[in-house]
Amino acid sequence: MMVGLLKKDFIDVINTVRRGDAPEWTNTPYVRFEDIMDYKFDVVDPKDNTQTIKCSFGNGTASYVNGKVNNTYRLRFVCYDEYLHQFVFNDGYGHADKSMLKQHKHMADFVVYDTSENHVWIVIHELSKGKVINKRNLGRKQMEATIDMLCRSENIKKFIEPFANKLCVLSAHDERILQTPNDIADAFMNAYKILPEPVKFQYGSMKRLGFWGYETSKIVLI
Repeated sequence: MMVGLLKKDFIDVINTVRRGDAPEWTNTPYVRFEDIMDYKFDVVDPKDNTQTIKCSFGNGTASYVNGKVNNTYRLRFVCYDEYLHQFVFNDGYGHADKSMLKQHKHMADFVVYDTSENHVWIVIHELSKGKVINKRNLGRKQMEATIDMLCRSENIKKFIEPFANKLCVLSAHDERILQTPNDIADAFMNAYKILPEPVKFQYGSMKRLGFWGYETSKIVLI
């Protein structure tokens, strides 16, 4: 559903917010997405791997525990930031790939949602390679800006509204748990129970539309 909306409906939003010197976009855009049903897995920035965002548990930027062992969600990871970067044009002054989106270049890496009719989880997810303290303000703004821009499309806003759990997640390497040579998954779950709660925040359009923000590299969807 979201993929189809980004290919069609969202183009009106792109053309509304585009730079004044950018031509109207008329092509069908490419939307990269990946469906993952694994119980435990990690994800990496789409820029780091053009083939897959998924990697083995404990070896990426953020870790997901997806439902229960025998009852997982089919999570669709839409590479949203990558999607926006295709909207470029030749300005005739030596810039063949100038962004059409002057004020809308900094957006979250992923829009993640379970594809079932139950609409349990939707996650706006931003990954950071550095320390979270260095990305905190920008990361939060990126996630709020992502919500704002997506909801400029009434159909996308209607798609988002029914989800029972709406999250914005900022992940960084410095929040990871130290890995152990054996039983990494068990060590992860044990550590998760004793670590401090993830930093929680809510404001602006995020609050208005029912999203809660978290700073954590450990996303547990139950």
